[in-house]
Amino acid sequence: MSANSWACIARMGGFGDNLIASSVLPGLKKRFGHVEVISGKPMHEMFENNPYIDKLSALDAGQPEWKDGHSWQKWFHERSREYAFFANLSHSCEMLGVALKAQTAFWWSKQQRERMFGKSYLEHVHDICDIPYDEIAPNFFPTDAEVEQAVETKRKVGARAISWVMSGSRLDKIHPHADIAVSRIIKELGVPVVLMGAPGKDLELARLIQSEVKKNNKTDDGLHLALSSDPANPSWGPRRICAQAQQMDAVIGPDTGPMWAVAMREMPKVVMVSHASPENITKHWVNTTTLHASPDRVKCWPCHQLHDDCTTCTPNAAKNGSACITDITVDDIVETVRNLVKEKS
Repeated sequence: MSANSWACIARMGGFGDNLIASSVLPGLKKRFGHVEVISGKPMHEMFENNPYIDKLSALDAGQPEWKDGHSWQKWFHERSREYAFFANLSHSCEMLGVALKAQTAFWWSKQQRERMFGKSYLEHVHDICDIPYDEIAPNFFPTDAEVEQAVETKRKVGARAISWVMSGSRLDKIHPHADIAVSRIIKELGVPVVLMGAPGKDLELARLIQSEVKKNNKTDDGLHLALSSDPANPSWGPRRICAQAQQMDAVIGPDTGPMWAVAMREMPKVVMVSHASPENITKHWVNTTTLHASPDRVKCWPCHQLHDDCTTCTPNAAKNGSACITDITVDDIVETVRNLVKEKS
């Protein structure tokens, strides 16, 4: 391949991280003509079928080998010589927009973190790749077969239906009162709700929500589960979930992969942010309402910290979730959805 006609980005992140990185691909394709993406399995799936990618290189788990930070960076530096342009977008969110516990910045004051980490994640990746903000375009591209399957599933659910993405990758990305909110949306708005979650890990949570919906509404009619019981052989993998989200009439959830898959789509979206700010996440999104904690009630919000466990995260009063996402009340969620459904209809 001719080095003067190829650009390459690397992103060794989660599903949502990869969709954030996808935003620069149209601009790079326009500028260089050919684009390669280096990513890790299985999260590389978010880049599959992307028309702006000419070559997708999916690395096995543990590759490149992490002997230490220097050796890891050296691997990417050596690869960078193969292209006219190269950018490793790994850590573009984790280090520039939010702090890991091992970083000194994690332990700075909240005010310092707000000053340093208050910028849009999308703007960070565009700055790194020198792509203008008016070309921001994160996107997920389902195949024709995936679209057909999603349309058929939506037809079975109902003429109108809402997706609720249950959780993200961190403990602060689960709303502890989702069961009440989902029950009320189904009962008061008369709209079916499809629960979406990761294979295996979210199934127990979905069953609890289903049980509460049945108790609160005397039936679980109107509730549908888009989850897999077997993580090794998922019937609802990440690509199917993202394709399904794109066919729904509205999507609700925390900052997580399926929400990024619909960021630039026209359907209404309700995003519940937790450790991050609306500026970090939903700036540049289309037709999106962002719900967040009150900084008067939750003094730590936004903390710009990635919490691995509850020892550094402020809990809610009931000790069953993070204070920040819990401060988004069920009334706030239901009324927001009510107004969106009314507008759409």
